[in-house]
Amino acid sequence: MTTQTAHPEAPIAVASQALGPVEIDPARAIRLVEPLAGFAECLSYALVPHVRDGEESGAIQWLQALERPFHAFIVADPWNVFPDYAPEVSNADAGALGLANSEDARLYVVLTVSGEGITANLRAPIVVNAAERSAKQVVLLGDAYHTRHEVRRGA
Repeated sequence: MTTQTAHPEAPIAVASQALGPVEIDPARAIRLVEPLAGFAECLSYALVPHVRDGEESGAIQWLQALERPFHAFIVADPWNVFPDYAPEVSNADAGALGLANSEDARLYVVLTVSGEGITANLRAPIVVNAAERSAKQVVLLGDAYHTRHEVRRGA
């Protein structure tokens, strides 16, 4: 009887607009079930750790497009900055992601950095089904959150 050895997937080479040339571990790749607004041509992304002074940040990552034009978004674990964040994701959105249980869900909020400071879009987080490696930007139920919550320095 012969056995075949599984070959790991080769890294994905990306010419990132934000990060420069990077190699992405295919295990970090995720597929959006719907494109992000304004980026209809891209459904493949990867979560890439943010590195500062040689150290990975556990709270900040890059949502790096794996398709041209290789754009990237800064994303964060919302609870690291807003500990009381209590998002309500609709059953339809959870179903579109195939989320059978909440343990598989990971949430990320898109950060915007400007001269005035940093804001987080708590209204429309990106929900990732870690088990299926699928994702979707969802608009939360209710009106408790908006798209420009100020992130305080030191948070």
